[in-house]
Amino acid sequence: MSTSNSESIHLLTEVSLHALLHLEFKKLESKSHYFDREKKNDLLVRWLKPKIKSNKYKAIRKQLKTMSLQAKKLQVDLEEVLLTGVEAKPEILQPHLDSYLLLIRELEKKLGTTALLSSPEKVDLSHDENGCLLCVLSADLNAHFGTKNQLVSGISILFRGTVREKHLFLGTIYASEVFKYQIQYEDDNFVRITLELDK
Repeated sequence: MSTSNSESIHLLTEVSLHALLHLEFKKLESKSHYFDREKKNDLLVRWLKPKIKSNKYKAIRKQLKTMSLQAKKLQVDLEEVLLTGVEAKPEILQPHLDSYLLLIRELEKKLGTTALLSSPEKVDLSHDENGCLLCVLSADLNAHFGTKNQLVSGISILFRGTVREKHLFLGTIYASEVFKYQIQYEDDNFVRITLELDK
């Protein structure tokens, strides 16, 4: 891999990760936690705008412009495109934060739900009563990750769903090469786990 190509991939990964984090925090600030494609694209395009003009990202300016243009026309789901950008790393290990975001996206897809973020005392146990509940229990997600995006403390996740969905939930984490889980609580409806590094 050429140095310039490797540098472009590094920049694309960096922008993608920070843009996705920006979106996560906007979801956390919002009461609904759910954004449709138009809302997500709008937030991400506005966040990317100054990056397109920045000299730091000159090497990927064309890619950022194209992504923004397609997102404005709603031709793409920019969140999905950026998730691909996070994965486009040279042959080095992904920081834990990247892996965490990808795992949450995989769980959302398999369970057909949107993950919520809530402090443990404010979690809405009746959310989507006929569907499943996937809720990250944290008042500050940043506090779980260090300066190099490495996981420094376990993340508590609450799940409610059918037996089949519970197997999907736990099986997806079990299949992860980065994380493992410890069950903290389990009954017929709920399971609460702590997500930890699989050392």
